[in-house]
Amino acid sequence: MLAKTLIPLLILIPLFSTGCSTNAQYDSPQKDLIIFAAASLTDSFREIADEFEYLNDDVSVIFNFAGSQQLSTQLLHGAYADIFASADWIQMDRITESGLSMDNPQNFASNRLVVIVPTENPSLFELSDLTSTGTKVVVAHTNVPAGTYTNVVINKLAQYPSLSKSYPDKLKQTIVSEETNVRNVVQKVVLGEADAGFVYRSDTALPYVSEKVRTINIPEEYNEIANYPAAILMESESKGLAQEFIDFLKSGKSQDILEKYGFLKIHDQ
Repeated sequence: MLAKTLIPLLILIPLFSTGCSTNAQYDSPQKDLIIFAAASLTDSFREIADEFEYLNDDVSVIFNFAGSQQLSTQLLHGAYADIFASADWIQMDRITESGLSMDNPQNFASNRLVVIVPTENPSLFELSDLTSTGTKVVVAHTNVPAGTYTNVVINKLAQYPSLSKSYPDKLKQTIVSEETNVRNVVQKVVLGEADAGFVYRSDTALPYVSEKVRTINIPEEYNEIANYPAAILMESESKGLAQEFIDFLKSGKSQDILEKYGFLKIHDQ
């Protein structure tokens, strides 16, 4: 008799629990915030999103990370997002000029380029070494922000006193691959598939990268500042929440996270 009584009770308990859970979810529906962000922001943005979700426990931040040019193309073809965070103004301008963003996009961070070389490489220590015979250099494609910056930097280096005027042409002859985003450049160097690669300074802050590569710095006067703007998109159904996230990006907490990952803070630009 006891067993017959317990069985119905055990069946009812999960049903009651499920009912309570459903009501709780109904009372506090989850809000999704969809962000299209440049690949170089992957690690820093994930940490920033964790902090934002901690402060807003009913919010789930969903990312689409890729090259800025890929993301802008997706948006121009009708993809939905609440925020677009680009690694340059060229791709952001494509969005604003098409009427897809609200108001004026705002810079929230900046970056610089460096060259990375596998730590075990015995011969590449200076910029001049990159033109050595047989050297394999990887860069981002010129339609990617990192690739655009790289091309400008390489051409500027013709004016660097310790390099020859023909340095840009010689260096371009060593380029064996142009990648669709900067993280692919990083990966090829880390895996030893290339001798050197032009990447963002922020890429070298990642533990799995810093343990595998050494850095060749580019003199500041021949480098390029990569500005990162963010914009709320016109089609967003969560514009208020999107503005909260952009404001949070500029907060001291987020700026410290960005700096930890190798970016320059807003006031350092």
